[in-house]
Amino acid sequence: MSRHGDPEPRKVEWSIFRRLFGYITPYWEVKAILVLVVVATTFSVLSPAIIGGIVDMVGYVAEGEEIEAGKGVGGLAYGVLSPMAGWLTGSTAMDPDLAVLFVFSFSLIVIAVLVGALNYLQRYLLAIISQRAGYDIRNDMYNSLLEQSFSFYDQQRTGQLMARATGDINMLGRFFNFGFRMALSNILLLLLVVYSMVSLNAELTLISMLVLPFLLYSTFTYSKKVTPLWREVREQNGVITSVLQESLSGLRVVRGFNREDYEEQKFAAECREYFDINITLARLRSFFMPLASLISSVGIVIILWYGGSQVITGALSLGTMVAFYFYIARLMRPVRMLGFMTSMFVRANAAAERVFEVVDAQVDVKEREGATDLEKVGGRIAFEDVWFSYDGENMVLKNIDLTVKPGQTVAILGATGSGKSSIINLVPRFYDVSRGGIKLDGVDIRDTTIKSLRGNIGIVRQDPFIFRTTLRENIAYGFKDASLDSVKEAAKQAKINEFIEGLPEGYDTRVGERGVTLSGGQRQRVAIARALLKNPKILILDDSTSSVDTQTEYEIQRALDELLENRTTFIITQRLSSIKKADYIIVLEDGEIAEEGVHDDLMEQGGIYYKLYQTQIAGAEGGVA
Repeated sequence: MSRHGDPEPRKVEWSIFRRLFGYITPYWEVKAILVLVVVATTFSVLSPAIIGGIVDMVGYVAEGEEIEAGKGVGGLAYGVLSPMAGWLTGSTAMDPDLAVLFVFSFSLIVIAVLVGALNYLQRYLLAIISQRAGYDIRNDMYNSLLEQSFSFYDQQRTGQLMARATGDINMLGRFFNFGFRMALSNILLLLLVVYSMVSLNAELTLISMLVLPFLLYSTFTYSKKVTPLWREVREQNGVITSVLQESLSGLRVVRGFNREDYEEQKFAAECREYFDINITLARLRSFFMPLASLISSVGIVIILWYGGSQVITGALSLGTMVAFYFYIARLMRPVRMLGFMTSMFVRANAAAERVFEVVDAQVDVKEREGATDLEKVGGRIAFEDVWFSYDGENMVLKNIDLTVKPGQTVAILGATGSGKSSIINLVPRFYDVSRGGIKLDGVDIRDTTIKSLRGNIGIVRQDPFIFRTTLRENIAYGFKDASLDSVKEAAKQAKINEFIEGLPEGYDTRVGERGVTLSGGQRQRVAIARALLKNPKILILDDSTSSVDTQTEYEIQRALDELLENRTTFIITQRLSSIKKADYIIVLEDGEIAEEGVHDDLMEQGGIYYKLYQTQIAGAEGGVA
């Protein structure tokens, strides 16, 4: 049931299962499991025939008649076990009749032990395979997530992705561990049981099959109803994860605005939806399972009634009827399990669809065929008639023409939504231009490998991300095998070394999630140190001094003045100290370059830049006063 009405039933897509099985077929354990299932199921099918043979033997001995071999599977069992009884009689002088009874009875224990041992091996090997398959699928999904463009995450909810990477893949692991073996063993058991029954008595087999159509009909009706509901369960689980993740991430905002009650109600509503779907599923299961048992019981009653009458008339031996009783019980088990197997396949199908949707997601920013690595970067960047849109329709950048010389610092200003961040997102190809092109040293950046392009770019965001690890690892994140001395040097240049050295564990101090144990200015300086250690040829500072005080900004600027030399730098900022030191300034308005030039020229024009500058001067003077 969906909040938008009843979901439309969807069929299980076998192409998805062919792909799923592709994760396990390379492993030798799969072949071993197939052999183990066949052997274990074959042994288990012998037991009813042996039990029936024992009943007939007891009857023969009681009547003083000679023991006769049974028919079909019973005769096969007698042919294998009677020589052993003869050997036992010759070795121990045991009565021949008792020897046959002992061998047949003991064979049931041997079969039970063998079947138990084989089932143990099956479960152990399946656990290995399911873990390997889960490992491979999880890696494929994670690799796809890492390769996706920013546009992919613009349309996805983090909680949904987390639910797919955890709950859905765990569901697939359970399918490999249980559903695969269950389906295989039950199908084989069904075939062997029907063959054994026919070999004993074809007429009684046909009579016992009268209930089979009713059982199959109820099973497929059940499957048709639960299929869309399991998809609803997986989707709603993702919704709950998303709500939880969003609430925890914004916990300070929630508490700051006293919205705990609202968030509790929102979460409870989603949990109620999840509860209602599962209750509907439980109701269906609760109806189907007893119904299947009832139909199976009717089949057993038919066997007892018709088979009993045949025994009374002498047309059927008592042992054969007993064997039929056990066989019909074995037959009904896989038929009744069809509902459970169907449910397992449906759940696996729903989970696989959600996982493969991420694995197969197209990467918007791709490398062109024949893309080359950047070797020696000069740093000349040219925007040539660049247009850009996030959705393919509404342009956020229009007709951008800009040439930045090597080592030049360009400041980008503009109101919120003017396109400042969009410009700097295009340089490292987080997004690709919609029209036009961007060239680095005369080469279109789409003709270079993404890894080598981003390897020459350092970025410090307005809200830097700090990993939940040590300060040393955070600073050295963009530089493989960085020495502690180089980390310290970068920290000194970012004016954060003194703070770190003063901590009890120094550079080995672990910070909280997203750097929660650091102040905004400290996080900013750690991010600056991270970029400086990378020593990129192109530097992007996205309002990187917005979270620091005036004194700290002054100290950072002193370090940056040195480091900006011979580096092509883009600065998004509203701070006058950063703007005045820029070699070139562009002012964006509605995605277009409204003004450009150096500070003095823009002041003379008396336009947007002049007004912005005067506003900040007046604000600063008012603050001083």
